[in-house]
Amino acid sequence: MASLGSAERRAFALKINRHSSAEIRRNFSGNLGAYHTRTNSNTSPTTYLIVFSAGPQSYEAVEPLDLEEFLMSQLRSEDLALMQELGDFPDDDLKVEQVEKECRTVRHSVPEEGGELDPHVRDCLKSYTQPWLVVSRRCQGDGWSTYSERVGLHKVLQKQVFETDVQPENKDKPVKSPTLEGLTDDSGRPLTSSDFNLRCLAPDKRLDGLMAFSSPEELDRLNQQARNGNRHPELFALYPPPDEEDSVEIRPIPDCPKEHVGERVLIRCQSIKFEIEIEPIFATMALYDLKEKKKISENFYCDLNSEQFKHFLKPHTPHVDVSTLAKSAIFSITYPSPDIFLVVKIEKVLQQGEISDCADPYMTMKESESKNKDKIEKLRNQAEAFCQRLGRYRMPFAWATVNIMDVINSAIYVPDLDSSKGGKSSSIDRKLQLPRRNSERYTCIEEQFCQVGGFKPASITISTIFKQEGDRLSDEDLLKFLSDIKKTSRIKTIPGTIKLDIAPFNDMPQACLSPELIPLKPLAEKNIRPVKEVLEFPSNEVYVPHNIYRNLLYVYPLRLNFVSRLTSSKNITIKIQFMSGEDPSSALPVFFGKSSGPEFLKEVYTPITYHNKSPDFYEEVKLSLPARLTERHHLLFTFYHISCQQKQNQSGSCETLIGFSWLPMLNSDRLQTGQFCLPIILERLPINYSLHPPEKLPPQVPPVKWMEGHKGLFNLEVQAVSSVHTQDNHLERFFTLCHALEGGAVFPLRVKEEKIPENKLEHELKLSIISLSSSSLEPLVLFLHRVLDKLFTLIMQPMVIAGQTANFAQIAFESVVSIVNSLHNSPELVKDQQGRNSLLATYLYWVFCLPDPPQNMQSAGSGMVTSAAESRYSTMGRATAATVGSMLLQSRVRSSSNPDIPGPHNSAEDAEVKSILSSKGHNIPGSRMSTYVDMNNHQNPTGSTRPSNRKQFHEELALQMVVSTGVCKENAYKYAWFFFELLVKSMAQHVCQMEKHSVPRRSRFSDRFKDDITTIVSVVTAEICTILVKQHKEVEQAEKVNISLAFFLYDLMSLMDRGFVFQLVKNYCNQMSAKSISMATLISMRLEFLRILCSHEHYLNLSIFFSSPASAPVSPSPSISSQSSGSCSFQEQQRILALFDLSYEFKQQHYLTGLLLTELNAALDGDLDGGKVQRKAINAINSLLCCHDLDIRCEKPEIRAKVAALYLPLVGIIIEATNYLDFTVSDTRSGKNKTGDSEMTLRTSHPSISLSPWRLRGTPLTHWGGMFWCLWHPCKVNP
Repeated sequence: MASLGSAERRAFALKINRHSSAEIRRNFSGNLGAYHTRTNSNTSPTTYLIVFSAGPQSYEAVEPLDLEEFLMSQLRSEDLALMQELGDFPDDDLKVEQVEKECRTVRHSVPEEGGELDPHVRDCLKSYTQPWLVVSRRCQGDGWSTYSERVGLHKVLQKQVFETDVQPENKDKPVKSPTLEGLTDDSGRPLTSSDFNLRCLAPDKRLDGLMAFSSPEELDRLNQQARNGNRHPELFALYPPPDEEDSVEIRPIPDCPKEHVGERVLIRCQSIKFEIEIEPIFATMALYDLKEKKKISENFYCDLNSEQFKHFLKPHTPHVDVSTLAKSAIFSITYPSPDIFLVVKIEKVLQQGEISDCADPYMTMKESESKNKDKIEKLRNQAEAFCQRLGRYRMPFAWATVNIMDVINSAIYVPDLDSSKGGKSSSIDRKLQLPRRNSERYTCIEEQFCQVGGFKPASITISTIFKQEGDRLSDEDLLKFLSDIKKTSRIKTIPGTIKLDIAPFNDMPQACLSPELIPLKPLAEKNIRPVKEVLEFPSNEVYVPHNIYRNLLYVYPLRLNFVSRLTSSKNITIKIQFMSGEDPSSALPVFFGKSSGPEFLKEVYTPITYHNKSPDFYEEVKLSLPARLTERHHLLFTFYHISCQQKQNQSGSCETLIGFSWLPMLNSDRLQTGQFCLPIILERLPINYSLHPPEKLPPQVPPVKWMEGHKGLFNLEVQAVSSVHTQDNHLERFFTLCHALEGGAVFPLRVKEEKIPENKLEHELKLSIISLSSSSLEPLVLFLHRVLDKLFTLIMQPMVIAGQTANFAQIAFESVVSIVNSLHNSPELVKDQQGRNSLLATYLYWVFCLPDPPQNMQSAGSGMVTSAAESRYSTMGRATAATVGSMLLQSRVRSSSNPDIPGPHNSAEDAEVKSILSSKGHNIPGSRMSTYVDMNNHQNPTGSTRPSNRKQFHEELALQMVVSTGVCKENAYKYAWFFFELLVKSMAQHVCQMEKHSVPRRSRFSDRFKDDITTIVSVVTAEICTILVKQHKEVEQAEKVNISLAFFLYDLMSLMDRGFVFQLVKNYCNQMSAKSISMATLISMRLEFLRILCSHEHYLNLSIFFSSPASAPVSPSPSISSQSSGSCSFQEQQRILALFDLSYEFKQQHYLTGLLLTELNAALDGDLDGGKVQRKAINAINSLLCCHDLDIRCEKPEIRAKVAALYLPLVGIIIEATNYLDFTVSDTRSGKNKTGDSEMTLRTSHPSISLSPWRLRGTPLTHWGGMFWCLWHPCKVNP
């Protein structure tokens, strides 16, 4: 540099002192444009074109490179090995894999019976057992995941203390030398010369090697070694990460779908003891929610009898299955409440006498008293006789209760703050992830913090056992007792105790059984007593889709009214059977057994209330429904009178038949549930009775004799817990009509009470698709996966109905949009931080797979197949769907942007969209037709991107988004994230299925599809601009749509032509700049957009960081520095300086980097939103550099050098802003400066840079100089 002239020596200084754009705007405000010439006496003039406008600063994004062509040219000209490592994406980058479902049980819960299954059941079983389908990319998130894992690393570094940092504790008081202090005695006597004896003093420690000779080279080597010791190799990891709310590039992966379970509690029944023990007793436990006035669990049956008493029942229990010997149960509570009670009901074997008579010995006798010994033995003998004769019948005896939440809260852990910050989430954290409750019970703060987990195991003893009253047996009576639990002193009690152990559920115990009695993992190594999972009946809705096969039915006999009947029938029981036909041998063993008996039974009996003609029942009958139900399946109820005392002339059975009733399982091919009041037939059942409900039994010959003139006398309730039967009219109709399209249906098709001929099937199916949005939220969510799968199949698969081709693509797409809108607007459902509905995000990531391609077109009913070569179809246009489409629009909510305006409205926004469509040749919405090309008539030349002869799902979906209008279009783009991720996953599957990962990116997708993608991106960008310009209150919604669009292009860069995606990015930037949006909002939106794009795992490859400037294509306009070069040395200097300039060539070649640095330059150039925009811009650059530093792919020194060269223009940007930056340290959270903070706070706080006159807080500019030095000289960091 010494040989250079003064002009050359000042070149870099001139570069530093160039005018900032802020100064230029102040000097030339009001001008629309001007040429500014800056001259120097010793240099040639340099001309800059400055563009001014009255509005906010904007820029036109440069034309990007054709990246695919550029990479191909580099492969031909550059080092092949380097290009394969640094250039194109890896061949195995895209991965579509099947992930086996995690099964809690040792086998899948599937029906065991063979035979042909219904199409709906078959689809459900396939959905519940097939693996998840996950699309991933091999290197996705490498740098970002490492960065997130290193959070807080700076806090564990060793503090370095230097001599200048050590300050004396007391500056005013001089410190005595240690020698003098040691010589001073305790008396405080002044020292004299006689106190010193230098020969007796201990010498100081000798310094080793003090006089040894060392060469300067050796000293430098030792110093270098000492400096490199304990040096952290990753400088960026030492800087605290930004707040999570700023990390827009993190897209959370939804949790894998699992079977819903609430907070779980393990309860073990240890013993039930009375003052006397004379007979077997049986316990039943269940949970009740008092505030919801509802039973919230199924029954758990427990037998604690001794072997002696079990022997009493031997004639009635031919064998005992291990699954019925459980004494412990796992209860689940989804919605904890202070008023959840555990109720223990106690039964005994039926015997002669009222409940009070049977309970009297328990209340008056004690086994410890010798005077009662003979009486107790006599009672025991009587009980044995009753057990031998009436062992299958039971009677109510007593009950007890305990507030389960009081027990849990009294044994709750009180964790310290340190332990609660890390590790597993607490029960409160898990509760916040549950669906919200639309109930008054969550209005109290104390109820929101009812914890079920995290308490100490507790043993409780219940000493208050109430005698059961024969006329108050129903659940309604029980809930009244619980509400007046403190006033139950008027109820008689039986002396005794019930001992229970209650423990939190931590790990799955061995030998645990599911509610279907399927063993759970882990299996027991030896035969041990099982533990049962008790099925929960949540007190409110649970919005978790089904993912296991479950098909259970619960029958609750309520009451029987024989009061007006003149009969001696008083001890009434009901035998319940599940029949597959009318023959007595058709009874199926589907009833779950109770305790100490068979696992499954063919019949069950209700408990008996002695001498009661109008008994109430409390029995819960649980059965496993067959997978295939027919019109012959029914519940058969047989009513008996039971003789407790055997008469002298009576022999044989103690049962006296009273009558029959029945309940068909299907009503118009739909499972019957709810409450019923059935009449009772007195004589034998007529032929074909099971085909009709008892209320509508047709006249018989001879006539049927009914009790009390065919009046309903028997009340019961039937409830199903099924992942097969939807129990919703709209869903049932939709699934029934969909399966009718698959062939095999017999017309006229019966749906509930109506019969549908084949020529009306298309119309009825479209109506059923429209009515899906009218379904109740809970069943819609439970069967959400099946509903969406069917709708996507209808989008893909055309059908031939009555000889005519029917296409449901448009109506199905509109229904999907309506469902997506309903789920997002439901306050009960959870959303993530980006506003995505968690249920939909889970479906897209784990469940969705491409529908079967339309190999041929099926004919409903006849099963006719039309070959592909003979078929033609097109997407239904708006004009042809006017009737159905208008009904769909009427069923939607009104416009979200203006509730007073109906959905289908015309606005300037629509006009802009129409102009975009017209530019692409879609000036008439709905005019586009999806093509189905005959290969015989249309040859597809090699290398052409013409549409193939098969309909592709991603093409049809993109088409429907383009042609949508009105409310459908508004909601589709409002929740565009769902359709973007749907497009991406379907495109990824298409690439893998067609083996197109080996095909050039340009040929993977058709030109028509690319046009549709371009239109979609343009329309979404227009929607964002419209919201920002006109609807300032919905800026948050615009940010969410903006983020979803960025992630869409982020994903497309791994699937499509990357040059095409860069064009979409360019169009987005220019379209945003063209709108009258505030400068702060504009830069903020584009920064978030670019930050997501730059978080791509192959961002460096996309930015062509490996290529030197010489290999870039020639710029359309020559650089200014090349025009003003006056000598070779000056030209060389200008070439070097150009490396630090954000030039046109740089932005064109390193496209994403150039756009991001341009936004940073614009953000630092003005006072925007109080410095928030500047902080966002700086954090975006900092996060990007941190990921590079932690990326294992950038460990090599030569790669680090190239990465550093990519960010050289950042140096120029910082230099330009240096005059406006105030480098001070400040705590970003408390606002304290250096003098007000403690030393530890200063070590962990974010540095702050002041940009006069505003302040940028939390920005890492102070570290960038050192960071660039480390990147530019990697060998010095990692010797």
